[in-house]
Amino acid sequence: MKSETLLRLNRLAPARLKYAAVLLADMVHARHLIVRLDPIMACNLRCGMCYFSDEKFLPPGPVRRFSREDVERLGEQFFPLALQVHIGCGTEPTMYKGYAGLVALARRHKVPFIGFTTNAQLLTAPHLRTMIESGLTEITLSTHGVHKETYERLMVGASWETYHANVRMLRDLKKELGVANPRLRINYTVNSSNLRELRQFFTRFDDYDISVLQIRPMDNIGDTAYHWEDLSSLAGEYHDIVGELQQQCRARGIRLMAGEPEVQAENKYATVYETAVLRVLNPNTVWREDYDFRNQTYREYLRKAGFRREVLNYILRGDRSLPRTNRLASSRVLS
Repeated sequence: MKSETLLRLNRLAPARLKYAAVLLADMVHARHLIVRLDPIMACNLRCGMCYFSDEKFLPPGPVRRFSREDVERLGEQFFPLALQVHIGCGTEPTMYKGYAGLVALARRHKVPFIGFTTNAQLLTAPHLRTMIESGLTEITLSTHGVHKETYERLMVGASWETYHANVRMLRDLKKELGVANPRLRINYTVNSSNLRELRQFFTRFDDYDISVLQIRPMDNIGDTAYHWEDLSSLAGEYHDIVGELQQQCRARGIRLMAGEPEVQAENKYATVYETAVLRVLNPNTVWREDYDFRNQTYREYLRKAGFRREVLNYILRGDRSLPRTNRLASSRVLS
C-alpha cells in the first residue's frame, strides 16, 4: 500500500478502531507493522540539518552494525508481519556491506512495500540493478538544494555531480530493464537558505521520472549541534512556493507532499503508529530496549511485555487518554 494512501486512511479512522485493527492483526498474525531498518549507525555525510552533523550523537568506539546473522533473524521476526519495510531511516544504508541484499530479504518474506532512503552518493550500478531486480518499490533520495552551491554546503561531503550521475543511472537502468519500480521520491528538507530556490526545482530535476516530491521543513530533534530554525516567519512565502509546485507537479503527474512550516504540538494521528505499529530496528535498539532479539522470539517478547493487554487498554480508555507523541504532523498530500 502506498505511503500516501496510509496517511489518508490514518486521518479518517478513530484511534480506538485502529488499535482494534492492530489487536486483531496481531492475534491472527496478519501484516500490520511498519518496519524502519537501519543496518549500520554511520553516514558518509555531515548534513547541516541532520543529527549526524553533531559528533556527540555518535557513541565512541567501532561503528555499530548488524551482522548478516542479525539481519536474517530480524527478517524472520518482523518481515512476515510487515506491510512496509523502509531501509535507511536515520543513517546511510549504502555504508552497509551488501545493502542490496536487504531488499532481496524483504522480498523473500513477501513484504508488499519496500523502500530505500539514501543520499545517493555511494550507489553503484551493480547494487542498484540488484535492488531493482529484487523488487524495490520506492527509492527516496535526500536532497537539500536545487543549486550546486546550496546542495554541497548543506550536505557536507557530497558531490553535486555524483548525485545527478546516480539519479541518471537509476533512470537509465529502469529503462533498460523495462520496469516502473522503484518509484523515485525526492525528499527535500527545507530551511531558510534553500527555500526560495525551490521555485527553480524543475529547471534541474525535470528529466528524472519523479513519482513523489516531498517537501519537509526541518525538524527540531532536540539537543544537537545542528542549527534548527523555526520557519513560522516564512510561512506565507513557503505556502506560495508550495502552491506553485503543486501546479507544476500536477501537470507532470507527480505526487506532491508537503509539511507545515509552523512549530506544532503533538500529532494525534501518529499515536497508534508509534505505540502499536512502528518497529524501529537499528544496532543501538531493536524496537524496545528490553527486547533481546538474539535470544528470544518476537512472540515470546510480546507475551512477556503484555503487548495485547497494552493495546486492549488503549481501546478501552478511549482517544482522550491515549499516550502523547512528539512526532510532528505528517506531510499533506497536495497533488
